[in-house]
Amino acid sequence: MPTDNSVAILGLGWLGEPLARTLQAGGTRVCGTTTGADKAGWLNESGIAALVWDFNEPLPPCWPAALAADTLLLCVPPGKVADYAATLGGLARLAVAGGVRRILFTSATSVYGGSGVKREPDAAADSARGERMLAAEQAVRDSGARVLVLRLSGLVGGSRDPGRFLAGRRFEGGDEPVNLVALEDLLGFIPAILAREDWPDTLNVSAPHHPSRRDFYQRAARLRGLPPPEFDGGGEGKTIDGNALCRWLGMDYGVSDWFAWLAARRPLD
Repeated sequence: MPTDNSVAILGLGWLGEPLARTLQAGGTRVCGTTTGADKAGWLNESGIAALVWDFNEPLPPCWPAALAADTLLLCVPPGKVADYAATLGGLARLAVAGGVRRILFTSATSVYGGSGVKREPDAAADSARGERMLAAEQAVRDSGARVLVLRLSGLVGGSRDPGRFLAGRRFEGGDEPVNLVALEDLLGFIPAILAREDWPDTLNVSAPHHPSRRDFYQRAARLRGLPPPEFDGGGEGKTIDGNALCRWLGMDYGVSDWFAWLAARRPLD
């Protein structure tokens, strides 16, 4: 049976694995899923109960006993699942039937279209990816659990090195602002969210510094010794406001200056 201090993470990947280790270190019982048997093996050896599960396969008739938990974290990237909304909705309903009480779903800020400042009520997708994420959000909400949707901006940190993202290529929209969140901030925010019961419905996660794509990615590439990207044109773009999260938690983003963050990650000569 699930306990109050237990979390199941579907997707022990770039975010899910370090988050599991952070929660485990804080005394939370953590279990989760991965698609690789080898990875599941060494996760289990380190105390994180990991189940091999391919979400492109038909869902089982009932929630696996190995994933019994009070809270479910859905950290499944859309590129890993063919029918994203239907699959996540099915997983959420299955989890609720298996005793899961709360679901934290890591969505994305692609649900915001157009330009200008975007806050939580402003979702209006103008891309296929954004529409797919909005559909997935609704499918998870329809599960009957208490759901908090975390709309994450671009993910950096850990193995995701922004200096390599665009190096040596040419793009439009050099004046558009970047909307990013660092892994280290997510590892601070999410445990604090899980410690509370008064969840809002939706929160954006986006650091408060929004330099232009040109300035950020060119500097990131140069600090890695890589050819910087070139940009044509300007572009207004959109700025994701992630301040509601800070007001609710009483916490600030650790990364408030992306240029300082890039410099701190510069390889030693």
